[in-house]
Amino acid sequence: MTTDFQLPSTSLGLARLGPNPDPAGSNEVVRLLLTKNHEKFHMYFRDVAGHNHIPHAVLSTLAMGGTPKHLRRAYDDGTAIQRAMPPTADPSVIAKLSDPVEFSARMQILDEYPNFLAFFKSEIARHGGDWTAVVNEHVFCSAKKYEKTTMLAQMFEGLYHPLIHFGFGVEFALPGLVAEGLAQAASHDPMYIDEFFHRAEQRAAKGDLPRKPLVELYRMVREDETIRGAARLPDGPWKVRDGVLGRAMEEIVNVAAQFRVDATQEAVDRATAEMINCAAWTCGGVHKQGKARKIDFFLMHNVTSSLFLTVLCHQPWISMEDKVRLVEYKTRLDLVWYAASAAPEVVDENFLEYEPTVTKGWDWHRLYEALNEHHDDGHVAKFVRALKNGEEVCARYEGVVNGTNGTNGTNGVNGANGTNGQVNGHGGAADFPVKGESWLRIAQMCYDSTHMFVDGQKKWVWGAGFDPMWKAVADAN
Repeated sequence: MTTDFQLPSTSLGLARLGPNPDPAGSNEVVRLLLTKNHEKFHMYFRDVAGHNHIPHAVLSTLAMGGTPKHLRRAYDDGTAIQRAMPPTADPSVIAKLSDPVEFSARMQILDEYPNFLAFFKSEIARHGGDWTAVVNEHVFCSAKKYEKTTMLAQMFEGLYHPLIHFGFGVEFALPGLVAEGLAQAASHDPMYIDEFFHRAEQRAAKGDLPRKPLVELYRMVREDETIRGAARLPDGPWKVRDGVLGRAMEEIVNVAAQFRVDATQEAVDRATAEMINCAAWTCGGVHKQGKARKIDFFLMHNVTSSLFLTVLCHQPWISMEDKVRLVEYKTRLDLVWYAASAAPEVVDENFLEYEPTVTKGWDWHRLYEALNEHHDDGHVAKFVRALKNGEEVCARYEGVVNGTNGTNGTNGVNGANGTNGQVNGHGGAADFPVKGESWLRIAQMCYDSTHMFVDGQKKWVWGAGFDPMWKAVADAN
């Protein structure tokens, strides 16, 4: 169905800086490119940590004002590594997936992606094109339907890639992309983060742990030797599964459970902003003295995926209970990924005192223009747009001294009895270490450190807390 990728509007995407210069032409090119990717390429270009980023690159470029030429560049940059989509799904399997037991039995198997994709497309068609009903049924109600592994937890597998892919589908209201994201979540191989989510939720529900600002929880992760040392380089791509959750599950649960969100839109908004801010803080604040500046590849995804919490937490069709769980899951897993990079020290001066090189004197408009010309698989553009979104959503909290928007600010800080002052149980601007021009500085740092490389291995540092990973990074000038 070609309408699966038909953009419904000419003004789409968060963190836009102005109207698209060629809305009609750009929207049609997006439809053609996403349809081509859907029909031609698999979701996984390899079995371990190989995700198809083409739609991410194309839609990021659109949101950043890209022309048809830029959109085709974004598509072409991602094609070389892709593998072909299998010719057909298995009708006999698809027919069985409406049975929750059969659905659950086939989850977490990459080869089932074509079957899950066909199933979710048929589910959307069965609901008359209402993909929101399908999401509510299979993601937010899945905990009641499937006893072992839920679709909601699976959204966060694979370094957030199902959440990112699905999030683009929601942001741009594209049923075809929503179906792809759901199928990716259902089929993705597991790190068993569902057990972590469940245990953290149960631990938080006991009510005997204090709520603490997220920035303090990051520091607690670094200060805990068991957590900081849990992930090891020989774990390879399984530093979360075998490392943090394998060797320090109880310890990381006890820290993560101290991040809790009240069931109000105000609390959800603030918690989302705090999550975005601290994710950016870890990316901008980590540096190895004597080495060229680099952003940690894994922490970068904490930022990239954060934009889609802004998207999802403002959807009227998602219940408040589910919004709370989305923010809690995302924020708690950010702490896990920080630990998986060996919890590198975060120093504010590393971004506060950063002097741009190539991007010196640039503003957001100039940076967006450069990114639309930049050959990349979309990682840089996604990261930068998420930072711009962070600047926008965090601005209202930067100048707050005590509790947000409240007359009872002192109680808000202490986490007790604040009527309006208490938001998520803690206080003001100190919880938001990235402020003002720092958002652009971190974005400039990213472009300055990646623009000269085509090889993704050289764009980033792959685990900033591990000293050996810095050996591949050039010495500072």
